Amino acid sequence: MKTVLVVPDYRNGRNFRAVYGEKESFGKTVGEAVDSLTSQLENGGDETLYVVQRFSPDEFFTADQQQRLAELMNKLHAAQNGAEEFSPAEKTELESLIEAELAGSARRAEKIAKFFQ
Repeated sequence: MKTVLVVPDYRNGRNFRAVYGEKESFGKTVGEAVDSLTSQLENGGDETLYVVQRFSPDEFFTADQQQRLAELMNKLHAAQNGAEEFSPAEKTELESLIEAELAGSARRAEKIAKFFQ
């Protein structure tokens, strides 16, 4: 299963960046960034998990976690472009933050679902 991360791209204003491996795309909206990236993927978006980073902290993913995730994503992309190093420890931390945001998304969804019961 492919996992695409969608984050705000602060270097380009309030635009968004969708990332999968070394592929990335940008858009004025989350949907535009996702659509652009999906067109670059084999089999389109089949069996793809899209993780959209929330833009405001909550009890499931804090402001400190959001800031660190953004820092590591920027550093990862700089490393992929050969501009700087990305250590195994940073990779592990990034993966941990992505998993934490995914778990937070699931807990948010559960909270919303309870509201409608």
